[in-house]
Amino acid sequence: MTEKSDLQKIISIVDGKAADIEMLDDTIMMEVVGVAMALDKLRKSLALVESHINGREFEQASHVGYQDVAHDFVYVQRTLAGLQTAAHQKSALISIVAQEANTAYEEVAPYVEKKMASSVKKQVPTD
Repeated sequence: MTEKSDLQKIISIVDGKAADIEMLDDTIMMEVVGVAMALDKLRKSLALVESHINGREFEQASHVGYQDVAHDFVYVQRTLAGLQTAAHQKSALISIVAQEANTAYEEVAPYVEKKMASSVKKQVPTD
């Protein structure tokens, strides 16, 4: 368990990197939105293939499959790569904080997560 002085040091370092954490949080949210959009496009393409197959329009189904589905699948892969990059950046940031605090990654991660969650809450409009 981390001692009180270690916790204060972690919190201080995390607070000092608040802008970086918030920017990273924004990046992750944008990447998630990109993945969701890509998945939606892929679902629509697959539904169109299914529609053509159900209508016994096999040539059109094949065309949509080789064109739209293939294109949209690559789009999903690219957006997932962006999300993976952002996740690696988050891990790297946690590692940097852990190194600066001279403590374990696992001790720092919850504080970075909490800071990320608070940046999301700051941006949510209240009615």
